[in-house]
Amino acid sequence: MTGPGPALRGLSAAELAAACGELTAWCGSTVLDAVPLAVPADADDLLLVLQGTSGKAFLHLVPGGQRARVTLTAARFPADTFARGTRTDLLQRELREARLTHVIATAGERRGALHFRTPAGDRRLVFELFGARGLWALLDAEGRILVLSRPVATAVRTLQPGDAYAPPPPAPGPRGEARADDVELRFAAPVLAAIDAFYRPLDATAELRRQHELLLRSAQRALHKTKAKVQGLAQQLADTGRAAAYRDRADLMLAYQHTVRRGAASMQVPDPQRDGEEVTIELDPALPVMVQARALYEKARRLDDGREISLQRLAAAEAEVAVLQPLVDRLQALSPTADDLEPQLAALRPPLQRLGLLPKGVAPAAGGGAGKQKHKPEPGAGENFRRFTSAEGYPIWVGRNNEQNDRLTMRIANGNDLWLHVGGGRPGSHVIIRLPKQKTASLETLLDAAVLAVHFSKARGESRIDVIYTHKKHVRKPKGLPAGAVVPAQTRTITVQREDERLRRLLDSAGAAADDDGR
Repeated sequence: MTGPGPALRGLSAAELAAACGELTAWCGSTVLDAVPLAVPADADDLLLVLQGTSGKAFLHLVPGGQRARVTLTAARFPADTFARGTRTDLLQRELREARLTHVIATAGERRGALHFRTPAGDRRLVFELFGARGLWALLDAEGRILVLSRPVATAVRTLQPGDAYAPPPPAPGPRGEARADDVELRFAAPVLAAIDAFYRPLDATAELRRQHELLLRSAQRALHKTKAKVQGLAQQLADTGRAAAYRDRADLMLAYQHTVRRGAASMQVPDPQRDGEEVTIELDPALPVMVQARALYEKARRLDDGREISLQRLAAAEAEVAVLQPLVDRLQALSPTADDLEPQLAALRPPLQRLGLLPKGVAPAAGGGAGKQKHKPEPGAGENFRRFTSAEGYPIWVGRNNEQNDRLTMRIANGNDLWLHVGGGRPGSHVIIRLPKQKTASLETLLDAAVLAVHFSKARGESRIDVIYTHKKHVRKPKGLPAGAVVPAQTRTITVQREDERLRRLLDSAGAAADDDGR
């Protein structure tokens, strides 16, 4: 009869001592790399890549919590899980090419140290597995902290880079006293392999649950915003229905303006739509009636101009809600403890990725095909033009200067790609929507590219701007034109309004690859 599996808790002092005992076999190995891990986000994992006489090994240090351990792992961590920044740079500068000399577990305690010899002197990586987060710190030959997983500021000790490392004070009762969970070891030899085999699946399960939570939160936020957009556009369309009423009122004001004395606050006129029943029209005493009527005509015109684009945007927003709602429902219905959580999440990633809703920290959907494939270099791979991604997942490319505008439009873009430029003859970047063959851009993608065309132009900051667009095959550059100047044909116009959220999403899609300089 099979007994219960090992309890879910970090390594005990005795188990840590057994793990460190096996790790001594790697003394003399060289550190190829040392990097903190960014996942899980609430942990302080550290990965050391060792090269020994028997090959390469990955030493995984997890300080604190129920996952706390020091072991060699068979797990492989993708590059996007590596933490970046000053701490990583310092750690790699100090430990790359260092030689592991000793592995020591403090007797009776859940802490220990890895000793290294480097060209700059001896280094010691101390680790503490107890507490909610635990701790690791790299010390110099004098015991001063060079790098540590997190600063410590408590009533009993303070640890910052540059401080002399001080171990934690003794807990109530002797630290060396055996605990109940130290009486019997959970992991049989080979201990390191047993530890890794126990914790690695638990880490994978926890990561799946984290990704489920991130995907659900991202989809819910998008659904909430899109529903609010539908509501706002519906309200705008309700307002546009008042255009006829504005015109009727302006007509009456002009027809009977001769009956109104100067400075009047209102006028009473017969309403032809009510069988001549009198209606009162409020007036501004400071303005002539004709000026006020013209203002109403202008207001009606603006409402009519915005109606068509509002209808298009409303249809696009309602279509997005129709796509998002089932995704949110499916994510909410998933149980975080389900055995098939991984394949179900894998099935939901592609539609979320196409909508631009795959959050940071979640791997993108895998491409089709098995095995390693050689991919053709992306068009314009050697160019540093700005690269963005539309809500549908289409690339949007933006030139940085006149010379690059020429290359982007005339050399890199395909004939079916869409070309955009801010209207009115104003200076601005060329914008290209990269489209597959036989594909057209939706209104949302067109609006995405148009917003970028305005942002990277002299019209940036204006609330309502016309942007022209056409297929790249209709854009010519006759001889003699200066750099950046082209002649587009068969152009259409789209009017865009300032949308900070849309612009922020697009700029975020570029990451660090695009700066925010206007033209």
